[in-house]
Amino acid sequence: MHFTLDTELIKKIVGIWVLAMGSVFVFAGYIDVFETPRAELESFTTFTWLLVSIILANTLPKGIWSICYIYFIVFGIFHGGLILVNSVNLITDHDTLYQISFWFNSNQTENAIHMINIAFLGFGIGAMVFSKAVKTEHNVSPRDEEYNRRLYHIGGGILVVFIVLFFLVAFATGAIYSYGAYLRVVDSNPLVGIMFTYIYVFISLALVLVAVAHDKAFGYLYFAFFAVWALFAFKLGLRGEVMFPSAVTACMLGRKGRVMNGFLLLAMIVVFLVAAGIVKNARVSGTYDGGADFNPLNAVAEMGSSLRAVQEVITWREKGDDLLLGASYWAPIERQFALFIPQLDRVKAEDDDRLLNVKVIKVAGPIGFSPVAEAYVNFGEKGVLIIFFLFGGLMAKLDNMSSSTKTDILIGVALAPLFIMIRNSFAHVPVQIIFGCAFAMFFMFLAHKRKE
Repeated sequence: MHFTLDTELIKKIVGIWVLAMGSVFVFAGYIDVFETPRAELESFTTFTWLLVSIILANTLPKGIWSICYIYFIVFGIFHGGLILVNSVNLITDHDTLYQISFWFNSNQTENAIHMINIAFLGFGIGAMVFSKAVKTEHNVSPRDEEYNRRLYHIGGGILVVFIVLFFLVAFATGAIYSYGAYLRVVDSNPLVGIMFTYIYVFISLALVLVAVAHDKAFGYLYFAFFAVWALFAFKLGLRGEVMFPSAVTACMLGRKGRVMNGFLLLAMIVVFLVAAGIVKNARVSGTYDGGADFNPLNAVAEMGSSLRAVQEVITWREKGDDLLLGASYWAPIERQFALFIPQLDRVKAEDDDRLLNVKVIKVAGPIGFSPVAEAYVNFGEKGVLIIFFLFGGLMAKLDNMSSSTKTDILIGVALAPLFIMIRNSFAHVPVQIIFGCAFAMFFMFLAHKRKE
């Protein structure tokens, strides 16, 4: 009898066991079974983030190019970045230090850091439990190649149209000149703000079509268009609008096996972080005349301020707010049903506190939001672990699906709002997923009709 040792399964079991023990340790620290001083808590959270990253990179079948891993890293930057940089005392940007001084050293923030730890571990366990090896590349027949070519140019055409529309609106309104000008235009004219929002949505969806349908033989023209727009948008201060579609594109290319050299990727990340820090200073001052700060960790710290939203909802709970018990997840779905069912009351959005993007602006101002904060305000501490376990499982299930043009496009348009949710509430996710899938199905149908 021949016995074959499955090393991949052993690594997966060991990884799950390590993270499960970490979860017990984190919960024990949270309920004060043992004392966890603030400095040690920050260091431990940084260690947890790095540990989960390393385990996922070495146990997930697609490694660092899996949807699970890319999402976890982006989520980690926006929730653990500030903790990481502060733990090594490398925040050198005075404005960042000033901004976080109002909330970062509070007791609620200490509890928020515990919640981030729980989210990291829950996501990692869920991703590993549900992940499995699948075939990365799919064969493309000559007929499929022609269909992909048509779809690639349809997506590229939409991408170019909305990039041109962005520049037309930005120049016509004066928003192109600085981030301060952009904010003034959007604040003073809500219609322009809505136009920009839909422009970003269509750019993101079109980029998914381009990335999934792309073949080396098609060239890189539309990627070049996106890169030019991204440079202008990034310089203007629109980091999330550039970063999230780029992350989704990386997920799509990873599903097709189009991976990048690790050292080149690392160099690009460093350049991005340095540029993000410079852009951040311009967002504060309104211009690029104030000198550059080349510490890439300042950008990591500033983006990591999504922790603020978690701290805020913990404050709500301490002031007596009840758990929502899933109401914020159900509210956007119920509100859509209410459009067609007269018996359902549809409260005005600004009066519906189940929409947490609305409530947080009323209570704390435009600080963004967080899926950790949403899980906590609905189900408490245990809810953070359960929701992120399920979320890691969902990302693993998407990774497990066999790669094909149709499947990858539908996954891509569904991922776009989930990445955006890293800095926002769940409120817009259901509608954006439905809209994205309808958008994708229509243009896939159009590509088939043109082929016929």
